[in-house]
Amino acid sequence: MATSSFNTNHTWSYDVFMSFGRDNIIKRFVDHLFSDFKRKGIRAFKEDEDLQRGEERSPQIQRAIEQSRFLVVIFSESLASSPSCLRELLKILECKEKDQDKYQICPIFYSVKPQKVVNGPNSYVEALKELDILEKTEVAQLKEALTKAANLPGWDLEDLANGYESKFIDMISRHIFNELNVGCLHIGEKLVGIHSRTEQINLLQYAGSSEVHMIGICGLQGIGKTSIAKAVYNRLYAHFDNCVFCENVKDNVKMHGMIQLQRQIIEDITKSERKIRSVSEGSSVMIQIMKSKRVLLILDDGDQLEYLEALAGSHSWFGPGSLVVVTGEDRQLLCAHGVEKIHEVERLHNDEALELFSLYAFNQKHSKEDFKELSEQVIEYVNGHPLAIKVLGCFLFGKTVHEWESELKRLKSNPADDIQVLISRFSLSRKSRHV
Repeated sequence: MATSSFNTNHTWSYDVFMSFGRDNIIKRFVDHLFSDFKRKGIRAFKEDEDLQRGEERSPQIQRAIEQSRFLVVIFSESLASSPSCLRELLKILECKEKDQDKYQICPIFYSVKPQKVVNGPNSYVEALKELDILEKTEVAQLKEALTKAANLPGWDLEDLANGYESKFIDMISRHIFNELNVGCLHIGEKLVGIHSRTEQINLLQYAGSSEVHMIGICGLQGIGKTSIAKAVYNRLYAHFDNCVFCENVKDNVKMHGMIQLQRQIIEDITKSERKIRSVSEGSSVMIQIMKSKRVLLILDDGDQLEYLEALAGSHSWFGPGSLVVVTGEDRQLLCAHGVEKIHEVERLHNDEALELFSLYAFNQKHSKEDFKELSEQVIEYVNGHPLAIKVLGCFLFGKTVHEWESELKRLKSNPADDIQVLISRFSLSRKSRHV
């Protein structure tokens, strides 16, 4: 059966926790970094948004560190004079020592060299002596912690970006974004526009929610709905107790039946076999096991009423914080079923279309010089449809300029209003030439 599941041993509340000093220069840098995280869909702990009023700050900070996958320590001139930041560093290293594989520590050296943290008369270690509020045992622990942290691989503003903050910020957030997107599902090698369209969904609101949400990803066949759904899965799976991706629901139900699909979902979540004799029994079992769990369920090509009623009947089926994602073409049906937010997948822009086409037609990101004008004609013809671009790119791969001109002439003389007719035409044409 074409389902994929992931059972998380640890559910993250946040992707990133940042420890930093409070001078105006570093606060401005951190504000820009927070903004870039938000644009990329990275959920970072922010005191002004995430601290609960009426509860002491310190225990909440400790929990936030424990519940964040990436632990970022920003070494700047002001960090050494901040007892709270230094104690955060101790907690960060404690978490890493307890579970090496769970956490990633990311030191950032902002206008401070790693060696200054440990060595010299003006080093951080020397600055500890000036902090009277620290106990002697803390000073000893912090000296060791600062030495460890300074020797970890990190980012240096001057060395990596020549002091250019915007470039530096993009490097940091891009690295974390890419690490977060290393998930369980393979999307493909030649991807263009998938991650940017995934970012448009604003996944942060679902990662930290306590409500049950249902969202839809709609668009033409071959527009990239499944790839985007996989990117959503890879981006969010660490935030849920159980995750199930049901690929191509329509074909799976036709081939194996609804009961088998229900059974597979149940087994993916419970990790045990379960006998089911009817679709209604399967739905009842699903409700029983999911209503107390934070579940991510993705139904790819699941926009038929019988599928939705059998696999995700209503919000009440799922535990608090769950997210159901359905891909398909029938926007009206999804709305009628209570899907609260529907994201329409847009066609590729010209520059994206040209890059994707070049990857398939030339096995590189740019058109070959002799084929530039012809490539632009192809892009104009397919109007940003990803699957059509891939099919035509494969069809024209390795052909001469004369052969391209001949095929384009044939295209224009026999236009296909339906993009699926165009795809079928070229797929069949390619097969017939190999017979």
